[in-house]
Amino acid sequence: MKENKLIDKIALITGGNSGIGLATARLFREQGATIAIVGQNKDTLENTRQELGGNTLAVQANVANVTDLDRVMAQIRETFGRIDILFANAGISECPPIEETEETFFNHIMGINVKGVFFSFEKALPLFSQGASVIFTSSVAHKRGRPGDPLYAASKAAVRSLARTLAVDEKVLSKGIRVNVVSPGAIRTPLTIQDTPDMQAAVQAYIEASETIPKTV
Repeated sequence: MKENKLIDKIALITGGNSGIGLATARLFREQGATIAIVGQNKDTLENTRQELGGNTLAVQANVANVTDLDRVMAQIRETFGRIDILFANAGISECPPIEETEETFFNHIMGINVKGVFFSFEKALPLFSQGASVIFTSSVAHKRGRPGDPLYAASKAAVRSLARTLAVDEKVLSKGIRVNVVSPGAIRTPLTIQDTPDMQAAVQAYIEASETIPKTV
């Protein structure tokens, strides 16, 4: 990989204190980017800020809370003045049995996985530089059914559809903003180890059967 490919770039990563988000923050930092991370765990946020060094900004916030996102963007505006890269990665994967799923849980997972992605983008839009890059985290689950996890799969399908629609929005196009999606397969992260034993077994089986190299982040 070309060294310092992201030098002078300001990158905002939601869920940047754990899993895929943390791995991405490390990579972006190695490539010269200045990082802003958002997460809910105060301790891991501070640990990540210290690890990344430089003038890394860490903001404790819930992406499902629009007021929190307003506060995040205000801090970024004050500290950096712009956003060159948005990695809207924060998400959850919880899977109660269908018959035990309550409305509060439905709102919880959709709030973080869908509402959080949309409003992270919307609130960042005034700060995007010309030609900014936006990446959403979806999942192979959006097109490949995974037993026992319908809401997660549905939320990730929504994220992919959202990206396709935003990518052709006139205002987005006028600023040269690129909107893309990554759809990882099964990856061991602090998120997936919170799954039920059955879901963990399914993830492990998927990894072992995969033709690609298993990853743990």
